[in-house]
Parts: sequence; structure tokens; C-alpha cells
Amino acid sequence: MVAGHRVTHDHPFLDIDKLQPGDLVIFDVGGTRSTYRMTSSDVVTPDAVWIANQTSTPTATLYACHPPHSKKYRYVVHLALIA
Repeated sequence: MVAGHRVTHDHPFLDIDKLQPGDLVIFDVGGTRSTYRMTSSDVVTPDAVWIANQTSTPTATLYACHPPHSKKYRYVVHLALIA
């Protein structure tokens, strides 16, 4: 799970809501590259802790406040590891 700001600091997730199913997201961590495909997105309330639940398959989750300049909701992107 990776969280980022949309409008503060370096705003890494400014355009998180523009990701579409099928888009690729690449993580480079410690010299290892992993590629994920976006499967879906959700808009949830800040208390939706289920977004951090473990899955039976390799997945990743991105999330940020939504809409920009608000803390009312979270925009959540679901990703599946490409084998």
C-alpha cells in the first residue's frame, strides 16, 4: 500500500484519478522492478480500512485524498502484479 499527497509537498499523486484500468504502474525498490496493472478504483471514506486487507494474490494499492484540496474521501487504485 502506497499513499501520497495530491496537492501538498511534491504532490506525487496529483493525477491519481486519471489512471485507467489496464494502465501500468512500475515500482523500483532496492534494485528490483515490479510491474502492476491497474484493475479498478474506488472512492471511499477515510475510515475504509478494508483497503489495507491482504489478498490471496500479489496486489498493490495506491491511495490519496479526494477530491484535491479536501480530506473528505480517499481515491483508491487497485493493482495486480504482472507475472
